[in-house]
Amino acid sequence: MKNQVELFLRGLKSYKQAIKFLIKNKLLYFFLFPIAFNFLIYFSGLSLLNDFRLLTTQHLENYLEGFGASEDWWVLFLNKFFSISIWLVSKVFFFYIFSLFGGYLTIIFLSPVFTYLSEKTASIQKGKIYNFNFTQFVNDIFRAILISIRNILVQLLMVFVLFLIGFVPVLGWGISIILNLTIVSYFYGFSFLDYTNERHQLSIKESVKIVRRKKGLAVGLGLVFYLCFFIPLLGGVISSFLAIISVVAATISLEETFDN
Repeated sequence: MKNQVELFLRGLKSYKQAIKFLIKNKLLYFFLFPIAFNFLIYFSGLSLLNDFRLLTTQHLENYLEGFGASEDWWVLFLNKFFSISIWLVSKVFFFYIFSLFGGYLTIIFLSPVFTYLSEKTASIQKGKIYNFNFTQFVNDIFRAILISIRNILVQLLMVFVLFLIGFVPVLGWGISIILNLTIVSYFYGFSFLDYTNERHQLSIKESVKIVRRKKGLAVGLGLVFYLCFFIPLLGGVISSFLAIISVVAATISLEETFDN
């Protein structure tokens, strides 16, 4: 238990190391990728939601017109009411879903960037040059996506169990909140750590064993990343930038444990 607490604290502290590392080694240009990612996600996501709102509103308007003239005050009122309600609900739903799975969307879509960044970080840290292999690079990307999908499925199962526990008054609420925070943080940390495990040619099964032994480190790394999603409105945007720091932090901290 004491060892896991130390690993947890190392995960938290590694973010400070990562920021210094990025600045010192002039790697800040990697933050350009989250800018492009956020533009794509928000522009396409909100555009789809707006199309859905217009389509739904049109159907409701046609339906209400069947009960009276289209210019009747109550038809206009209901049409406006439903239009605003659909707009509000769709926006809330979008940000809620992004808060739950936005981290994995970031990891999946930016996996080529994270794969390269982790390798570059290790190369600078250890003074070792890794020869670029396109086939291996593609395999690394698919592995990162596979890990993310696996983590999503396992996480959903656990969160569902915690949802049921949450029906128990007071005690159930506390257990559900704490364990949910821990579990989600663990799986996010797992995703960031696996880039290093893969580079050490560990299979997914071996990577799972390594991360389980260092669960404190995974939770510490993932917690900082996950907490960003609790920031109103901007949480998803900030987390995508923080993911760059998370990958570097995970690489630095895990490479140190491999050395030890």
